[in-house]
Amino acid sequence: MRHETATSRVSGPVERAFAVLQTVAAAGTPVGVRELGRLSQLPRSTAARLAAQLVDLGMLTRTTGGELTIGPAVATLRSSDGEIRVGLEDRLRPLLLELVDQFGESAALTVDTAAGAHYLAQIAGPSAVQVPDSSGASIPFHVVAPGLVLMSAWSDVRLSHYLGEHLGAATPRTVIDPTKIRDHLAVIKSNGFAWTDQQLDLEVNGVAVPVIDTEGSVVAAISLYGPAYRLNPTTAPSLGAQLAAIVTAAATIALG
Repeated sequence: MRHETATSRVSGPVERAFAVLQTVAAAGTPVGVRELGRLSQLPRSTAARLAAQLVDLGMLTRTTGGELTIGPAVATLRSSDGEIRVGLEDRLRPLLLELVDQFGESAALTVDTAAGAHYLAQIAGPSAVQVPDSSGASIPFHVVAPGLVLMSAWSDVRLSHYLGEHLGAATPRTVIDPTKIRDHLAVIKSNGFAWTDQQLDLEVNGVAVPVIDTEGSVVAAISLYGPAYRLNPTTAPSLGAQLAAIVTAAATIALG
């Protein structure tokens, strides 16, 4: 008689999920569900279910046409020597430096992970008034501008799941009401940028925009942070749109 072990119970689903992820990664171009099933040698319904779960985790993402590509969470997978495989930080760090030089505020690169909005890199601005360095930290999505930008690209299933959990507040100004967050995300998606007002740290504001790859998928967010009295929509009403234009142009070159 065959005795089922914990390893044998887990290995099947894990191997199938990995097969889906590996198939999409190897394709090199967006993959539809029907093609995914054929290439991975899985039943179409199984491939579709696993793909949906991987999308919710940020491991896969859907293009505007509904096809699948590797998602932003994969950017945090590291090799044994600690280097980021996908190379987002290496490709976009020069842009962060340019933004610091141009705007005089701290700039950060953030990606979507299961643990939260993960800060791959942050470059401090030249001002004497500095903001905390979040490099290497994972922060709840709803608390920070780049997290909200990443949330605006989520599926409704993933968003509903996140908003259904207890949402903590970092400061008295943190927005934790699900309806207000949904409304804010709709505005962010329309405008192409997000502002936060002292939601993570009192007296610190942030503005963030998405980094979009050649397939039209949001793979990261780039943000500027600074003192609230200096960095806000009133004193810099065009900053969000300006930042979005700069990042879009630079990302086209860096990720092309």
